[in-house]
Amino acid sequence: MSELSKKLIFSNTYHEIIIKELADIYSISAEEIFDGSRKKNKIFAKRLYIFILRNMFFLTLYEIAEITNLHHASVIHHNRKFEFFYGKYAEDTEVYKRIQNRILEVEIDESIRLLEEKRTKIKKELTKLYKIKNNKNERQERKNLLTKQY
Repeated sequence: MSELSKKLIFSNTYHEIIIKELADIYSISAEEIFDGSRKKNKIFAKRLYIFILRNMFFLTLYEIAEITNLHHASVIHHNRKFEFFYGKYAEDTEVYKRIQNRILEVEIDESIRLLEEKRTKIKKELTKLYKIKNNKNERQERKNLLTKQY
């Protein structure tokens, strides 16, 4: 279901992005997602969160249980429920894709930042090496001039 070429590493940054999106989509506060309520929008938010952790970050049931403070059997239940709804109901599919796209945007931005950082380091190293090479060539030319004079 994921369109990623590499495995994402779940982090607090991703947690905050997902929770913020879920709170916005389901019109609840971030704290309400795991408050144990049986309100439909809170349960859907919790299910989607679990589904994302399982399908985008490939976390184990036990890892998800630790993060969500749920029993692993509850994690299985919520994941299966959302899996059932995903693809059958356009609204659930769209909500998942919205969060997936947001995560991909962040991942792409981070990849760009890291590549630009590497590029800057490479440019500095190249500049340093070109200076060394130029200095060596200048010394060699001076040495050749001096030997021609004598």
